[in-house]
Amino acid sequence: MFETLEDMREKSRPPLDRGDPILIYGMYVVVGLFYLIEGMRRHHPFGAVVGAVVCLLSLIWLITTIRSPVPVTRHDFWVRSQILLGILMAYEMAYTVSAHLM
Repeated sequence: MFETLEDMREKSRPPLDRGDPILIYGMYVVVGLFYLIEGMRRHHPFGAVVGAVVCLLSLIWLITTIRSPVPVTRHDFWVRSQILLGILMAYEMAYTVSAHLM
């Protein structure tokens, strides 16, 4: 009865393949681990925290996607990807700016 335009647009598109979110979240787990390891190796605690946050968020979403009988909607997948990219981009911008200031 109260369908929003977003719901109508979501229904008009083919469903998102289940393997796409699993692949992307798995790649974010690896990227988060890389940031975590590099942050520890270079003695950058903030980099290690960013890596841990990205790794844990993507790991939670990966496990949720695998265990869920309902496929992930395109909107949820897009929002989650933007969150992870936003965290990584904010860290990189802060790291770049702080490197130029010193």
